[in-house]
Amino acid sequence: MSGMNAMDTDQVMRELEGVLGTSGLERVEECLAILTGRSTPEYLHDEQEPTRLFFPGISALPWHDTAGLGWVRTMEEAFPQILSEFHALREEQARFAPYEDMYTKELGWQGWDTYQLYRNGDWRAEARDRCPVTVEALEQTPHGPRDGMFTVLNPGVHITPHTGGVNLLLTTHLPLVVPPDCSIKVADDERTWDEGKVILFDDSFIHEAWNRGTRQRSVLLWDVWHPELTEVEIKALSILMPRFQQYLMAV
Repeated sequence: MSGMNAMDTDQVMRELEGVLGTSGLERVEECLAILTGRSTPEYLHDEQEPTRLFFPGISALPWHDTAGLGWVRTMEEAFPQILSEFHALREEQARFAPYEDMYTKELGWQGWDTYQLYRNGDWRAEARDRCPVTVEALEQTPHGPRDGMFTVLNPGVHITPHTGGVNLLLTTHLPLVVPPDCSIKVADDERTWDEGKVILFDDSFIHEAWNRGTRQRSVLLWDVWHPELTEVEIKALSILMPRFQQYLMAV
């Protein structure tokens, strides 16, 4: 995809069509046009800010219903083993580091620490060795090319309002340890977590989280493709995402 660095979108589309055919890529082409400023996005919600990457024609919902998603059931059934692997990491004092933004390379909020399972879609060999059940379960989900990680939020920490800036991926949490007085707010809807019950939200909406309690809150966090993307669109975006990231970091 050599044309992507200079953002020659016509060349990029020709190369994509050479791999995937010409059918079903219209929204991908519009996404490219928006990214490069050739087209203006029409956001569907006042509190949605997909400022880094906007994919047109998919719904804009702060929270997504998990009913009917088979992979959610898979994750929830694996919860006891995933929790056990998480506890083993903590007991073995595996390194949990402050979250680093992949675009800006800035560290995240003090007191919000992560153990990376995959990054930019690439699995960590250590994670495969130490968390095989977790990795196997995640691989059965429509996981995206961004991040998968265990995260710990310390008592008294507020993850202040922010946005992931990309609307074609959703954020998934499998809550592992949830003490009282913890919550998450997406747009204007504040909720809490139930241990072992998956939640799914669009992090291109302004969102924030709190641990107002006295113990650490822990979740398994990963990204999945927006459910309204088609199979060919996901294939195209999987090819393009590394180039998108290079472009976004360059500009």
